[in-house]
Amino acid sequence: MSKLTLTLTQHLQRNSTQPVLKDAATQEWYTGGELAADVDQLKDQLRGLKVGHGDHVLVALPNVPVYPVLIQAIWELGAVVVPVAGTTTVEDLHRRMQERVFAAYVVTPELLNAAVTAVSTVTRLQLNTAPELTLVRDLAVTGHVAATPTEADPALRLTVAQAPVTLTYAQLQRDVAATVATYQLTATDRTLLVTTLTQQEAQLALLATRYVGGRVVVTQQFTASQFWPQVTANQITHVSLRPLRLAALLRLADPSGLSALRFMPEPASVPAWDRALRYRVSQADRRDSRFINPQKKAIMRGNVPRTAGMTPGAG
Repeated sequence: MSKLTLTLTQHLQRNSTQPVLKDAATQEWYTGGELAADVDQLKDQLRGLKVGHGDHVLVALPNVPVYPVLIQAIWELGAVVVPVAGTTTVEDLHRRMQERVFAAYVVTPELLNAAVTAVSTVTRLQLNTAPELTLVRDLAVTGHVAATPTEADPALRLTVAQAPVTLTYAQLQRDVAATVATYQLTATDRTLLVTTLTQQEAQLALLATRYVGGRVVVTQQFTASQFWPQVTANQITHVSLRPLRLAALLRLADPSGLSALRFMPEPASVPAWDRALRYRVSQADRRDSRFINPQKKAIMRGNVPRTAGMTPGAG
């Protein structure tokens, strides 16, 4: 087991009776023990379907509570996670299926028929984090025996700027450590995961928070009007949110909340953003408080750095 997955496993074991993950849609918390049970069930099923070391598993889901345990289960078998948007079209899914060999698929109900072929098997599971999860195994693809991955093995294959990026366990470990250091994450922190897990910064926010023993709240959609109540109710300290959504949020900003929250990636490292953020807070009492145009344009252009430590691997 890689150092990263070992740490994730230990996190669940240490918090077997404590809440560690919350579904914002249902307001339900899951304990480390419930998540660990799901990881074990998923591993058993995937292993039985002969999904193992080096096999690619396509995951097309929104931010749902089963996502983190699915990633962990796939990694513990030595397989590679390939996340794509839950809103992926049938045409895009078929294109991906032609471009790369996938041993298995975990997709939304809307994509299920598109993922199934004449030589597929379909397995439906009931988990703590999902009332029904469907695994599709392509029997035309020869699977491999599950094996403990090395640090040099591929773990995660993403699309960054329309180009494939593969991260090894060693690269993920390094990037997670850098994220922990950059955002000063501790076991007392709680991260709200708004950015979809198809994005590298969202994966690092999730993994880094779990790595230090913190808690994660996953949400499927961003609603600016509900953001501050959500932050307050869940005692959120960190938020994974993309620039355009953060720009919309700042127009409805709660100044007291802004001073306490850390956004991932960190917008304050960009001078234009930092000035806009401080301007919004300092003008909180004015009814006509707005960004000045140059600052707003900088935000809307997405002039925000990638999270510290992100390093593309081999494609």
